[in-house]
Amino acid sequence: MTGGRLRPRLRLGRPPQTEVTAEAVVFDCDGLLVDSESVWMDLISSWLPDRDGSPESKLESFRGVGVDDAAARLADLRHDGARPEDIQEQLVARYSALLAAGVSPMPGALDLVRTLAGYVPLAVASNGLRADVTAMLADIGILDQVQVIRTLDDVTSGKPAPDLYLEAASALGVDPSRTIAFEDSPAGARAARAAGMTVLGVNADPEVTLDCDLRFTALTELTVRVDVSGEKDGACGPVTTT
Repeated sequence: MTGGRLRPRLRLGRPPQTEVTAEAVVFDCDGLLVDSESVWMDLISSWLPDRDGSPESKLESFRGVGVDDAAARLADLRHDGARPEDIQEQLVARYSALLAAGVSPMPGALDLVRTLAGYVPLAVASNGLRADVTAMLADIGILDQVQVIRTLDDVTSGKPAPDLYLEAASALGVDPSRTIAFEDSPAGARAARAAGMTVLGVNADPEVTLDCDLRFTALTELTVRVDVSGEKDGACGPVTTT
């Protein structure tokens, strides 16, 4: 026990066995806890102009990007006179409407969050808007498991800037260096890294580069081992040990 908090150890579910420790955990939301990123990517795709072959026009580059940045980039790409603020307003309205139809948890998300919630403080740091994020977490049944939520409503700069993660750690009362961040996007992983956190990447696409300490294809690969005498391990997925 350190500083009165139990310290879970997360280990990779395949050889070689690797563990990291933390006093708090901060999760991304879209595409990490909630299967909502496909909704966002489909929405962005509908706004993109005809592909011109330039890296900026690739849909993948919008993954994990905040709505303000996305709107500004779309305005630059479209060359049709649309103002970023108008695009942003339409993106927000349409995205919220699509999410209202309901979302599903990502595989392993519910088990992992509910296991960790009994031992360490949890936060969510998202490039989304607070109304959308809280609604999605409530929809999948884990809103009450999270002590802190930080969104674009709370900071000046979203990911890849570190502000969201730094705000989350401060609100939890923990040092970022003793915090694990879960991320599935390049922008989010860079943000968590810049905040000084241990970064666990979760993405099954080998072509997506994540700046992370450990990488998984899904949350179901994780096992949580609680480093407290007398406590039982909480398994959040199959584990293979050497």
